[in-house]
Amino acid sequence: MKYLRSLTPLLVALTFAAGFASHLGESSAAQSDNNFVYADFEKTENNRLVSNGGGLVQIYTSQETTPIQFKGLANASPGAPDIVRLKQDDPNHLAAFEYNLTSPNQWANVTLEIQGHPNKDGKPVADDVTAYKNLSVQLYATGVDYLRVEFVTHGQGVSLNSGFPQTSIKMRPGLNTYVIPLKSITQPSWAQQKVETRDVLRQLTAVSISAYCNQCLPQHGTVLVDNLVFQR
Repeated sequence: MKYLRSLTPLLVALTFAAGFASHLGESSAAQSDNNFVYADFEKTENNRLVSNGGGLVQIYTSQETTPIQFKGLANASPGAPDIVRLKQDDPNHLAAFEYNLTSPNQWANVTLEIQGHPNKDGKPVADDVTAYKNLSVQLYATGVDYLRVEFVTHGQGVSLNSGFPQTSIKMRPGLNTYVIPLKSITQPSWAQQKVETRDVLRQLTAVSISAYCNQCLPQHGTVLVDNLVFQR
């Protein structure tokens, strides 16, 4: 596929230096009765990534006042992550984007949203993931210490537009696998309207991953994402 490209030698070197070489042969996450592979980024439509269920994968930005920027797949509308691989001959693909968080902003974020399925009759389609205990995800980030993972439902009767159950993950050097216990996710303290986490997980329409800042100072970097897998 001509639109695929390799990461820079520097990024490859950083990944190997962090001891992730053993994972480079993983072409996709294994589907089983105990695993629900939400997105392994091996599926594309119209030259852009989709989730394993065919859902839209997009990038958007939010900020208090000052606009922020990102770089992903060229000429994509809506914005989309780039499709990369760690080595030229490695069959495994990852979602990647660069972000630039600027000040003055009390808060800002660049968000990769992974929808589970295409809309049906103009409405999001949900997955019930309440039977699973964890979400496993592979992440790499530079420029920020944390990435936020949020569990989203829209169009399913849960009256909430923001402040969904979420967690922030402390980044380690290199590309690593992080396991998020679903019982640990909570709404942020600023969310005025409260919902039951189980109600969101029962009607999940998207998972989002954000590079973010509070009381923002200028920050820029790269984010890689691969293999979102719900585990029993």
